[in-house]
Amino acid sequence: MTSSPPPKITTAERLRQLKISRDRVLALPSHKALAAIFAHPQPAALVHSFAEEDLHFLIHDIGLEEAMPLIALASNRQWDYFLDAEAWFRDRVNVPQATAWLHLLLRADADRLVRWCFEDKLDFLELFLFRNIEVRVRESDQSPSDLGEGFFTDDDTYYVRFVDYPAATEQEEAAKALRNETLSHLLRRLSRYDHPRYQGLLLEAAAIIPSESEEELFRLRNVRLGEKGFLPFDEAIGVYQPLRPEDLASRGRKVHRRHSPDDSRLPVPQFADRFLSGDNLFVRSLKGITEAAVVQQLQTELAGLCNQVISADQIVIRGRHQLQTVVAKVSGYVSIGLERIADVSGEHAERQARAAIRKYLLADIFRIGFACALDLKWQADRWYRQSWCRSQKIDLTFWQETWLGQLGGLLIDRPQFYDPSQPDANYRDFETLAQIDQTRNALNQVKTLDQLFKRLKVKGRDLSGHSLITYKNLLLTLWARTCSTAAAVGAEASGVAISLHEFKRIFDTLWTSSPTGRIIGDERKTVFLQWAAETSGHTTLELSERLGRVFEDLFDEVEEELATVTAPNLATKCS
Repeated sequence: MTSSPPPKITTAERLRQLKISRDRVLALPSHKALAAIFAHPQPAALVHSFAEEDLHFLIHDIGLEEAMPLIALASNRQWDYFLDAEAWFRDRVNVPQATAWLHLLLRADADRLVRWCFEDKLDFLELFLFRNIEVRVRESDQSPSDLGEGFFTDDDTYYVRFVDYPAATEQEEAAKALRNETLSHLLRRLSRYDHPRYQGLLLEAAAIIPSESEEELFRLRNVRLGEKGFLPFDEAIGVYQPLRPEDLASRGRKVHRRHSPDDSRLPVPQFADRFLSGDNLFVRSLKGITEAAVVQQLQTELAGLCNQVISADQIVIRGRHQLQTVVAKVSGYVSIGLERIADVSGEHAERQARAAIRKYLLADIFRIGFACALDLKWQADRWYRQSWCRSQKIDLTFWQETWLGQLGGLLIDRPQFYDPSQPDANYRDFETLAQIDQTRNALNQVKTLDQLFKRLKVKGRDLSGHSLITYKNLLLTLWARTCSTAAAVGAEASGVAISLHEFKRIFDTLWTSSPTGRIIGDERKTVFLQWAAETSGHTTLELSERLGRVFEDLFDEVEEELATVTAPNLATKCS
C-alpha cells in the first residue's frame, strides 16, 4: 500500500503562512523571538520574509551578540540595509560603525561576506580600504625593509599597512584595534578566495577619487532608503513644514488599491504599527477600519512617516524605547491634525477622522498637527525677544517651575510638551489638542504678567541683591507698595522692597475672619484685580479671564502659608 503524496501548497498560501509566523514573532518579547524563529520549519525563509527595518530593529532588540545566527540567515538585501542604516553619518561613511558591522558579518558568515564584497559591495569596500590602508607594490630589486615598518603581504609583492591615527581615549584605541583585526581577517579571506581579484582590489582602492566615490555611494544609498521613507535630511525635514487644514484640498487625495494576494509578497514593516498605543483620536479611528487593503496601506504609510521623522531627527533606532518614542510622536501629531480637521467631539470626531485618514496622506495630517505646536513656538519666540524679563536680563526661573518648564519646551528648536509627571524626562511631544491649548494658555498668562511688569517699569537692577525673586512675590510686593501711604506710587519709587513696618501694616489689612479661620476676602482680591487691570491696560473682565485662576492660586498659597501668622511674628526682613 503506497501512501499518498502530501498536498501541494501554493505560493500564496506559503506567503500567508510566513506572514502569520512573522507577525507572531514580532509580537513576542525579544528573549523569545530568536527561539521562535529557529523553531520554525523554514527559519531562513521566515527571516528573509521580514521587512528590512523590522529585522534590523529585532536584531538590536535581541542584542547583536545573541542575534548572530539571525544575521547569518539574513539575505543580501537585508545586509545592504544594515550597512545603509549603520555605516553612514549624514553624507559620510562612519568608519568605526562600518568596521563594527563588517566585523559582525565576518563572524556571522565569513565566506559569504567575501563573495558579497566582490560581487555587490566592491565600490564600498574600495572606499573603506582607501580610508584605512596604505598599499605598496614591491619591485623585484627592492627589499621589503625599504617599504617601512608595519607592512604585511600575502604574495611578497603587494604590501599593506594600516593607516595609523592618534587614539586619545580607550574607546578610540579599542576601535582602532577592532579595525586592524577586522581588516586583517577580511584581507586574508579576500586573497584566498580570488588572489588576482584581490590584487586588483588593492590597486583600485589606492587609486580612487574618494569624494566622487563617496558621493555616488551616498546617492545609491539614498535611493535604497528613500524607497522605505528614509529620505535625505534636506528632504526629510519637510515633514515639519506647517500645513493648514484648508490646504488639504490642494494636496490631492489618496488612491486605494484593491487587495491582492500578491500584496503578501511585499512585507510591510510591522513594528511601528505594533507600538501604536494610547487613547488619542488617531488610535481610536484606526480601530474602526477593517478593510485589509486600507489597513495595509495605512501600515505602509505609518512606517514611511516614522522613517521620515527618524531621518529628519537624525537618529538611528537601536532599541524598543527609541522606536516607541518615534511612534508616539507621529501618532500624537497625526491625532492633533485629525482634531483640527474634525473640529467636533465624540463619535462624530471619530467618524470624520476615519474619513480623513482614508482620504489624505498621514504625512499631511502630521504636518497640520505639528503646525499647532510650531505656531506656539513662534509666538513664544516673538514674545521672548521683546519681553520685559529678557530686556532686564532676568532668568526664566523667575516664572517658577511650571511656567519655566512650559516656556522651555517652546523655546527649544523642536517644541515639546512639559510633563513633570514623567519619571525619566519632563518633556515629551504633544499628543492632543488639549495639551496645545494648555500650553497656549500658560504662554498667554506669562505674556500678560510680563506686560504688567513692563508697564510698572520694574528694572532688573532693582531686583539685584534680593534672593529668590519670583513673579509671585514681586507681584504681591508691587501691589503692597501701591497700598502704602509711606511710599511713592508704583514705579516712580526707588527700589522694590518695602520696610518691615509698612509690610506689617498692610499684612493686617489683608485678612477677614471666617468660621474656618482667617482668609483673604473678596474685597481685597477685587482691589488687587482692579490695580492689576489698570496697570496692565486690560479691563477687569479681560484680566479675570486670562489670570483669574493664577490670582486665586496666588492668594490661596498666601492663605495656606500665612493665615496662622500674626504681624508681630513676621520675619525681620522682607522684600
